Amino acid sequence: MYSKRRENKVIKYPKKLLDNDTVGITAISLSANLEKIDMAEENLKKYGLNVIETKDVRNESKNFISASDKQRAEEFVKLYLDDNIKHIIAARGGEFAIDIIPYLHKYKDDIEKNNVVKYLQGYSDISLINYYLTTNYNIATLHAENISDFSMKKYHESLLNTIKLLKGDIINDEFIQDSFDKYQKEELEDSLEYNLTEKVKYKSLYKDNECSFSGRIIGGCIDVITQLIGTKYDNTINFCKQFDEGIIWYIDNFGLDSLELYRRLLQMKNAGFFFNTNGFLFGRTINNISNPDFTYEYALKKVLGDLNVNVVYDVDIGHVPPQFTIVNGSYAKFEYFDNKGRLTQILK
Repeated sequence: MYSKRRENKVIKYPKKLLDNDTVGITAISLSANLEKIDMAEENLKKYGLNVIETKDVRNESKNFISASDKQRAEEFVKLYLDDNIKHIIAARGGEFAIDIIPYLHKYKDDIEKNNVVKYLQGYSDISLINYYLTTNYNIATLHAENISDFSMKKYHESLLNTIKLLKGDIINDEFIQDSFDKYQKEELEDSLEYNLTEKVKYKSLYKDNECSFSGRIIGGCIDVITQLIGTKYDNTINFCKQFDEGIIWYIDNFGLDSLELYRRLLQMKNAGFFFNTNGFLFGRTINNISNPDFTYEYALKKVLGDLNVNVVYDVDIGHVPPQFTIVNGSYAKFEYFDNKGRLTQILK
């Protein structure tokens, strides 16, 4: 069903993880949850993976950071350029990943020429670094769980999907995920399992019974990816221009109310980001973000309505678990039907 898609090999994907491959954990933003990290690493070892940490992973976070801006950047780059490290997982999200971007940018030539392509995996604040790497270097990155989620006593299907992807347990390079049955209403930082009590129900902004759209998928936590707009580190338009097949934007909104969400989306629109967009996916929000006089749905319609593309929201993306594992830069198709969805990503 993808035969009409023009082959485009500009995105660099890593090889699958093999037994005894080494995963690096690094604290790009906050340091790790010390109550969970040991169990998370032991669980990864059960899947045949070796695990190492950079030195600031267990630092007590002060001023919302694990170490200085320069040090956090250098520790990530050291892992990325190490041929023995095959995958990188973020210790946790946070607030100030933005501060390491200028230091990362100084390693531009080294990152572009690196012989071993590997995923950086994480979400929340980490999605800013993922977004920067994919849009600037055409490197596939992974919007998925930080290390703490791997501490669970019994892995949820969403975590198993991530392991399945990393281990290459997919057919014909197609990574398929279906919407989950239930989600967790609140964020439980210290829990060792998800508390799934609410029924998952995807919604179309335009009340269509079903729709589908495809394109290269890119996005992340809107709270942070918009921090790049107008800076020399923003390469979004050049990235999007590469793909005749168009773009799917996925948006994770952590803390923005409907008014600020509208302003951020309008900023992206006015910056020219949506010129070849085929559709939008918005994740569930952890807070009640609607203003009675300016609702969430109204905000989306007001800023996106004239684009005449499909918009699906309350999708399994981001801070309200469980979440899809999204490969930034991959070719994707999203199908919406009966308040459910299927995301297919092509990793080649």
